[in-house]
Amino acid sequence: MKFELRTTGDWSYYYLPELEEAHITHGFFTKNSPSHALAGREKEVFLETFGLKDAIIMNQEHGDKVSIVRGGEKPESGDGIILIEKGVAGIIKTADCLPVVIAEPAYPMASIIHAGWRGTVKKIVYNAVHTMIGLGAERRRMIALLGPSISSCCYEVGQDVHKAFQNEGFSGGIFQKVGESLFLSIRQANRELLEDAGIINIFDIDLCTFCNKDFFHSYRRGETGKRQINFVSLTE
Repeated sequence: MKFELRTTGDWSYYYLPELEEAHITHGFFTKNSPSHALAGREKEVFLETFGLKDAIIMNQEHGDKVSIVRGGEKPESGDGIILIEKGVAGIIKTADCLPVVIAEPAYPMASIIHAGWRGTVKKIVYNAVHTMIGLGAERRRMIALLGPSISSCCYEVGQDVHKAFQNEGFSGGIFQKVGESLFLSIRQANRELLEDAGIINIFDIDLCTFCNKDFFHSYRRGETGKRQINFVSLTE
């Protein structure tokens, strides 16, 4: 399976066609889409464009809290959303952090996770996988997508971050040393968590938000007030 760039209405986003064919609608939006606020008329247009009845946008906390959306529930805060209810989009906002989609099409069930380095250290994607399994998802059928994020080429971190990952048992392979500088692969760290959780179907878009300034906002590039949105939903 290979990611493709699609434009629907005013929205430009990357997605996996095969997953959409399995009724998991999703997208990693570019900066060329409408603003990240997704409120008022903009939200109405988003829902109309993708045939949705509602969208869940939480206050992100850089933690490991994963909430389940079913029966009209609308969690207010956290960094992970598990969807069982159809027609509702789970949305996270990113500008260097890693958006992760995990889907089990046969159930169906899907989740979307905001994985910055703090959430990754706290193993939020591992938490999401095991919560989904506890709800009835089959591990062998689960598919994980790693969306656009800052890559190791551009993600210099300090010794405090290095120590935090070491203390939680991550491999040294998630870091690269260049001279006296340390660079973190947030993508590899989350791949390790997914593999440790038994997920074998992992698809990585491998796009760096810092390098690709024409497509993505980047906090590290100085765009402190701008984000792109990422979403997943279950459709009929």
